[in-house]
Amino acid sequence: MEKNSKNLHPRNKFNQEYDFKKLIKHVHQLKKHIVVLPDGRQSLDFRDPESVFLLNKALLESEYKVNNWDLLNGSLCPSIPGRLNYIHYLADLIQPKNPKKVNVLDIGTGSSLIYPILGFLEYHWNFVASDTHIPSIQHAHKILNDNPYLKKGIKIRQQENSDHILKGIIQPNEYFDAVLCNPPFYKTREDYRQTVLKKNQKLHQEAESTKTNFQGLSNELWFPGGEKKFISNMIYESFDLRDQIGICSVLVSDKDNLKPLKAILEYHKTEGVKVTQMNQGNKINRILSWQLNK
Repeated sequence: MEKNSKNLHPRNKFNQEYDFKKLIKHVHQLKKHIVVLPDGRQSLDFRDPESVFLLNKALLESEYKVNNWDLLNGSLCPSIPGRLNYIHYLADLIQPKNPKKVNVLDIGTGSSLIYPILGFLEYHWNFVASDTHIPSIQHAHKILNDNPYLKKGIKIRQQENSDHILKGIIQPNEYFDAVLCNPPFYKTREDYRQTVLKKNQKLHQEAESTKTNFQGLSNELWFPGGEKKFISNMIYESFDLRDQIGICSVLVSDKDNLKPLKAILEYHKTEGVKVTQMNQGNKINRILSWQLNK
């Protein structure tokens, strides 16, 4: 077993080493992906997309009893421990007056529907999950149909205007205690390709390989102007909907984007601007959050 989820949020149930024997009972295909380390411990090849998918499928089934969880072909495969980290840190940020009636909006839910699933099962939050990509939305509906109990707390909406993020999704008279989002990171397909090439070369993989262990659809991976532009747009839209949002939050992968994004918020005298650092093994991610309503 490998302690690949160390340094997670204290409430994250995946802080412990993976029990592969238990996981294989739920997803039998995982067995053929197990590798034995020189010291005799069991692990996986985390560079292999299928291994990563089967592990996350097994985690969802063994810990949350989510059945038939699957992904649209080629779409982003989320790390369940990492996604759960965001949910727990968001819970710390919200601190709702009435924990039983928390409404959360997930921007770009993808075919995995992962944030609403984890947020509903961990905290009983009510979710609206949005996406622009119709096949992903259809796939997310299939997950709900295979797990009908999730329908009690999760609704899915299509963002029909890809130029908008919050507008068109938040309806009149609706109020969300929190918004969460894992935005596209790259600026273009070529930007994505070059970044992956460099990463694989550092890892001594095939020199011309653009293979990754996470995959992803175009709308999940790149946006004109990249992460900074996407989040800037989200910030300005949140100002227009300030009466309908408590806390807005978004993952920021590139730490160099924090300064200009915080500058926008501070220029507009936004309250409660906060950067929360999240760790997952050697990987560091950040949540940028700002308060719109007390």
